[in-house]
Amino acid sequence: MNRSIAFIALLAAGCRAADSVPLPPATRGAPDAELISACAGPTDVSASAALLQRSPYLQQVTATSAVVVWTTSAAADASVEVTRPDGTLVATFDSTVDATVRSSGTVQRIARLEQLAADTVYCYSIRDGGTLPVVARTGLRTAPITGGAPVRFVAFGDAGSGGADQLAVAGQLADFRFDLILMTGDIVYEEGSIETYDKNLFGVYRSLMRSIPLYPTSGNHDYEGDDAEAFREVFVLPDNGGPDGLERWYSFDRGPIHFVAYDTELSGETQAAWIDADLAATQQPWKIAFGHKPSYSSGEHGSDKAARKWFSPIFERHGVQLVLNGHDHDYERVHPQDGVTYVVTGGGGQTTRPVGESDFTAFSDEIFHFVQVEVEADQLTLHAIDATGFEFDSVRIPR
Repeated sequence: MNRSIAFIALLAAGCRAADSVPLPPATRGAPDAELISACAGPTDVSASAALLQRSPYLQQVTATSAVVVWTTSAAADASVEVTRPDGTLVATFDSTVDATVRSSGTVQRIARLEQLAADTVYCYSIRDGGTLPVVARTGLRTAPITGGAPVRFVAFGDAGSGGADQLAVAGQLADFRFDLILMTGDIVYEEGSIETYDKNLFGVYRSLMRSIPLYPTSGNHDYEGDDAEAFREVFVLPDNGGPDGLERWYSFDRGPIHFVAYDTELSGETQAAWIDADLAATQQPWKIAFGHKPSYSSGEHGSDKAARKWFSPIFERHGVQLVLNGHDHDYERVHPQDGVTYVVTGGGGQTTRPVGESDFTAFSDEIFHFVQVEVEADQLTLHAIDATGFEFDSVRIPR
């Protein structure tokens, strides 16, 4: 049952974790402000803009590349023009049609931007041969080099209701600094169809996704739409999960962090073997995993036995410092389990549900929220922020 945002803020103010030490608050400021300022300019666009159905969004932003995706009913070919903020042309990249998309009358186009410089602001616009762009210049920043600058990200799950609570959480994202977004599953409700992704994901986070890359993992509601096929269509994810895990589980690096996205709808030996090998191969000092169903939870669904059986021993063996999950519509931070801190962040906007306490619980609350994580060379700081912008829990994890 949902609780009002005002009530949640009051409750959280009196329920700060007893074992947490006061830490500096999360870094505030619009995450895309620098990019908007850098790429500001003429906003006139061509008539083809009216044929866009899904605005451009970023995927797989690395130190040297980025992927731009959009959908349109226009028949003309299109390219992505990349410039410096001062307007100097860097390159023009052709787009291709994604043949996996099933929507009648719509094409999904993908442009892969390559040979970019690390930790650099670029501006991009979509062109279809006319004198005016289809979309006005938009900013992006490439990732720092491996092991490089500090990285900030936000994470949340169980979000896509399309209702006021999702919008309230989404509204707070605009006031905190971050470089990428992780989603811990159940991206949309009630099922993962193209229509619900367009309405309850792209319709809500459109402006952020133009400049900030989003990395999701699928949940049970995403799978309710034809074996998560729509999930794999709308996202263009790293394809390093092998033939069984193609866009279901994957990994990527950002600065000093190795991220592993895992799929708790397919917990089992095949995926566990892949995660084991993937973590064994990385030399990154920070290792963070995110999936949907939690190994440790005091919420309505409770701890997922399959996730704990197949994945937790691997996380412990390879020194994963933080695991982020959803599924239970609450917030819960777990005391480190054999060195691994687990956090349930399932309050992205669908509903909240009661959460209790277990012997492993450090702090729990039924609350709409997201978490912001700041990773530096020798420490990680997690901030839990509610739908009013109040920071109700925080923890620092040393490397």
